[in-house]
Amino acid sequence: MLFDPGITDILRDALPGLGDFFLIITQLGGELFIVGLLLVGFWAFNKRQAMLATYVLIVAVLSSYWLKYMIANDRPPAGNYYPGADYPNYSTPSGHATNSATLYGWLTVKTKKWWMALIAIVLTVLIGISRVYLGVHYLGDVLLGWGLGLAVAILIYYFEDPMRTFFSRFKTENLLMVIIIIGLLMTLIASVLPYPPNDNFGSYGGLTIGLALGLILEMRFVNFSVEPYEGQKWRLALRVIIGLVLVVGLILGLSGILPSEDMWLRMLRYFIAAIVGVFVWPYIFKKANL
Repeated sequence: MLFDPGITDILRDALPGLGDFFLIITQLGGELFIVGLLLVGFWAFNKRQAMLATYVLIVAVLSSYWLKYMIANDRPPAGNYYPGADYPNYSTPSGHATNSATLYGWLTVKTKKWWMALIAIVLTVLIGISRVYLGVHYLGDVLLGWGLGLAVAILIYYFEDPMRTFFSRFKTENLLMVIIIIGLLMTLIASVLPYPPNDNFGSYGGLTIGLALGLILEMRFVNFSVEPYEGQKWRLALRVIIGLVLVVGLILGLSGILPSEDMWLRMLRYFIAAIVGVFVWPYIFKKANL
């Protein structure tokens, strides 16, 4: 039942004409939207919490990615796919379901606000439904993704203090260097594995390595602060708007010369975007007093 493609037909019959709506909703669990959301938090709200949320998400994303290869469950039949839906890799668990449950679940347990819990539940459920409605995932994929994402968010939340105490023994730069090495090793391992058409480890490897190196450079050469700018909110608004255009533009604009089909070129594209997001753009907006 959980892996019956017929559930997609049941959903479409129950909710007719919502294909384009769910194409939009599903993007709220995709990498572009989530990267943008985390960068907004980093630039304009709370640097430390934004990067903590980022690495919580990376743990969940990497767990989901490697689980896909261990389970190696094929996608639903191609006849189920809604036009325009993405379906690049193995099916189980759903990466979008994992992403949304992790990030929005993490924001809920950290803020402890009822309205954040409501937003998290609505978005996570809608994103999960969208994956089944669009025909690119089974219901079982979504349920497993939700479980994985929530488990990662809750476990890291409850073990955050012991982990902080343990890691406080080491220099932050050394810990970030370890993350860079882990990212490189995982990318090397992924490069020798067969992967489904149109999918590879490049974006995850590039983001992991780029974020860690970018943070090292930001701490050493920038160290910007998120200031309230009372009466001058336009400064933060410009910081966010220009930064998002820059980073998203790089991810999309460099796809012609650094295409996704080649894992190492894809990794380089996301590496550049991450470096720009956490180091180059903060360096510029600090100099520009934004």
